[in-house]
Amino acid sequence: MRILFVASPGIGHIFPSVSTAWALRAAGHDVLFATGGYHERAAQAGLQVADTAPGVDFREVFGGFFAQHHQLGLPRGDMGFVAKLFATVSGKFVDHTVEVARYWRPDLVIATLMQGAGPLAASVAGVPWVLHGISLVGSPEISAAVAAEMAGDYQRFGASYEPPAAFLDVAPPSLRGGEARGWSMRYVPYNGGAVLEPWLLRPRQRPRITVTLGSVLPIMGGVRSLSTLVGAASSVDADFVLALGGADTADLGPLPANVKVVDWIPLGSLLPACDAVIHHGGAGTTFTALDAGLPQLLLPHFADQPMNAAALEHAGAGAIVKPEDLTAERLSALLSDTEMISAARRLAAEIASLPSPSELVPKLVAL
Repeated sequence: MRILFVASPGIGHIFPSVSTAWALRAAGHDVLFATGGYHERAAQAGLQVADTAPGVDFREVFGGFFAQHHQLGLPRGDMGFVAKLFATVSGKFVDHTVEVARYWRPDLVIATLMQGAGPLAASVAGVPWVLHGISLVGSPEISAAVAAEMAGDYQRFGASYEPPAAFLDVAPPSLRGGEARGWSMRYVPYNGGAVLEPWLLRPRQRPRITVTLGSVLPIMGGVRSLSTLVGAASSVDADFVLALGGADTADLGPLPANVKVVDWIPLGSLLPACDAVIHHGGAGTTFTALDAGLPQLLLPHFADQPMNAAALEHAGAGAIVKPEDLTAERLSALLSDTEMISAARRLAAEIASLPSPSELVPKLVAL
């Protein structure tokens, strides 16, 4: 069987589907990734990849869209805004994705949330498609909204939008009010491979806290929001790991002895060797921290981050804070908050109980 994965540009869209792709590959099926922008990250996972947006600079695409719609006054949290944004992004993939589908002839298409070229290519190929969740936010309804914005592309290819045959929901049901939106699937963290540094494989002498702002925020706004934390770190009986993806930390000034800066360590390896995490609320970081059973302090900025943070706070496994509130007292309290730690561990146990990607392979094949 041949399965074509179609993912939007960005590691936050590609990484959550890698474990599913490898579950299918390990079961003996042929898998091809169709993506762009960060397509090399999928290739580094050992997968075969087609660059379906060659030469497209998605920073310009996103920047141009935001500039245009800021003038129109559309709210960024509005469903219509999100649908228009990802229809614009997906439009850059359509021609090449359809071309790949016609040549490669998949039996099934799996598209990540809000990737509109996948459902269109599935319609052209005459095969079912599956929606792959990547966060707490999103459902088949957003895919229909994106498709509606892409009516011209569907007309161009004589295609029609069909709802997904299944929705792989990686969110723990308890965070959705006790009900899954589709097929519940365990989130198996994939954050890239690396030769691990020895300190990650040794017992830690005191608590360790990871601090990360993801892969986008450090580029867009720098790391000044961590100034209060860095200033307070020396007064906390813990070690801090700043996982900032190689961002310039000069604005933070001299770092205390208990603060270590790392370029890139897979969070799936780093977080299990920590006791807590402070981050921006991105889906990949949120779910990897949940899988590790860690209490979280969240500094949400945009997109799905505020909603991820609110869900964790409601569940008692995290708390939303402002950068200026990251004082020594707040950081120390994070490590001793037994209620938050217990809630985080309950969610980790719930995630571990869900069907793994490999367990869902027979259901996907049956489609």
